[in-house]
Amino acid sequence: MSFIRTTQSELYKLIFSRGWWIVFSLVIILQPLLGLLEASQLASIGLDATPETHPELLEALPPLDYFGFDAAMFGLLPMVIFGGIWGASEYRNHNLRTTMLCNNNRATLFLAKLKSIIISTILISFTSVFITIAITHIGLGSAGLNPIILSKITWQFIGYTILTWTLLTVLSFTIGILFKNTIIPLVFLVPQIYNLGNYLAEKWAFGEYLPVAAGNLIISTPVKSMPHDPIKGVLIIFLWIIVSLTIAIYSFVHSDVGGEY
Repeated sequence: MSFIRTTQSELYKLIFSRGWWIVFSLVIILQPLLGLLEASQLASIGLDATPETHPELLEALPPLDYFGFDAAMFGLLPMVIFGGIWGASEYRNHNLRTTMLCNNNRATLFLAKLKSIIISTILISFTSVFITIAITHIGLGSAGLNPIILSKITWQFIGYTILTWTLLTVLSFTIGILFKNTIIPLVFLVPQIYNLGNYLAEKWAFGEYLPVAAGNLIISTPVKSMPHDPIKGVLIIFLWIIVSLTIAIYSFVHSDVGGEY
């Protein structure tokens, strides 16, 4: 029961934090609007448009099942940023000392924080991605899929996107709590989200083993340069998480809080 109560407490802290509501606004409101904008642009040029007939297109349009997923990746950045912030949050303003007055079992506290970030990420990512894809197909009108039923492939890629968001957010969280600050996970992960990961993966074989490039293996659509290899992508990110999580929980459990935190 202590673990359940601690998890509930951490979830309340997370949901009622200002950062969570900023992320919520971005991925639940702004991201679907981007999907609607993308749909209106695609509807205006036609779903059979190609880079040859429409030079403004940077790449060929994917099959209909994959429409909306480019817009759905907008939310990955704020989620990863929030993961790092949440991981480092206990090390600001003596929050950790205050928290441990309520629960001094560090292992339980760490696992409760981890569970809270996983639960919240899954819930917010499913809501955000589904709304974005549904609105995209509503914007396509009769040319789009049924926005509720969608298709088997679309639902599969919704699952892949949720999985990618969750894994990368958890990785950002573990790095943040390991290094006790927000800067390290953001410096490591944010440039990769801004196409550095794909660039390195295309230039050198080791680039595929960076976490964001591995995430792109999970969600890559047929028109992308990265191959679609979800098993490889998941295994790579899991390895990153296991290593950082192991070090982070050991450091969290054994380090002295002292007067600094």
